[in-house]
Amino acid sequence: MKHLPILIIVLFLIFSCKKNIEIDENILFIKGGIKSELIIAKIKDNRLKKSNKTFPHLYSTIQKIRLKISGEDMTYTYDNGEKKHFLKDKPFEYKSELNFNSINDHYKWTIEKPIDNKTYEKLPIEFEKEHWYFIRDIRFRGSQCYFEFYINKNGEFEYKDLKYIMLSPI
Repeated sequence: MKHLPILIIVLFLIFSCKKNIEIDENILFIKGGIKSELIIAKIKDNRLKKSNKTFPHLYSTIQKIRLKISGEDMTYTYDNGEKKHFLKDKPFEYKSELNFNSINDHYKWTIEKPIDNKTYEKLPIEFEKEHWYFIRDIRFRGSQCYFEFYINKNGEFEYKDLKYIMLSPI
């Protein structure tokens, strides 16, 4: 009985922990908020021997979608190279979760490949089974990150966590 409070605390911590990033056909979640104008790209695997378990570093981009943070009364500045958004001159509260199928205030989508000058309230593409995707230009804890995921033939999203872009100090 005396270990019961410790067990409850440990179980609470385990079940309340989320990865730094999560995605499915409906949502994108990034711990700490979606602060960057990230890009989602659908790619074609150009490897001769294809494997669904590893990201194809030999690929071509089929389609590119950009997320923009904008709207009326929205301004921004740069602080040490990082874009900071303001809504009515107050710091913008970044969302940690975006729903692909509904309107997310101040988050808009554009299609970059093929070029499309329209702005969309909802994600303008549908994720396809048996395709690789990557998300780049993610700002997380002051670093540039990217993310790779695969949608298998059952429609399940297979992925690991964020990957940091390491820059040489030279």
